[in-house]
Amino acid sequence: MEIVNLPPPISEEKREPVRQLPLSNQRVAAQADSPPDNAATPPVSQAIQPPDKKTPGKVKPTLMLSEKVLADPRSRKARQELAALAPADQIEQLCGLEAMAQVSAWSKEFLPDRVVTYATAEPTFAGNALSADGAALHSKQDWFKLQFKCELTPDHKRVAAFEFLVGDPIPRIDWSEHSLPDEGRSLD
Repeated sequence: MEIVNLPPPISEEKREPVRQLPLSNQRVAAQADSPPDNAATPPVSQAIQPPDKKTPGKVKPTLMLSEKVLADPRSRKARQELAALAPADQIEQLCGLEAMAQVSAWSKEFLPDRVVTYATAEPTFAGNALSADGAALHSKQDWFKLQFKCELTPDHKRVAAFEFLVGDPIPRIDWSEHSLPDEGRSLD
């Protein structure tokens, strides 16, 4: 796994996509599905749509998954690089990792390998929290709209709370406008 340091903020039209904590030789789904050796893992709490079908409900898991992914021995380098990032970048990278793990655990139809937090709108930071209403999630050669809210512990080492909503696919014609790579394959 590799963490890419973020460049200083630049204008929206010049912004390049940030490579989100790629997982080398492992899938987020595999990490999310296997319980730890020494403890029973409670299931991910998954909200279904509320009775009003016009307004989809956010999924609000009770079990955070990024800590387990980072605890894997294969993630040693990623842990070191994450610790060296500026606080805002730590939040963005860790929350992106949590988003991929949660979406993968929520639906086996998704195999997320990247999250771009600023695809259609800039994320907002407040203390230890990140709100990304204009994020995008890459899965199986497609990009999907994604909204999430993520709160980290004060030391930025763990996700304390998370909720998300996966939306419709983003039309391929719009990918370049939102700095979303089109490589015709999985980005792993």
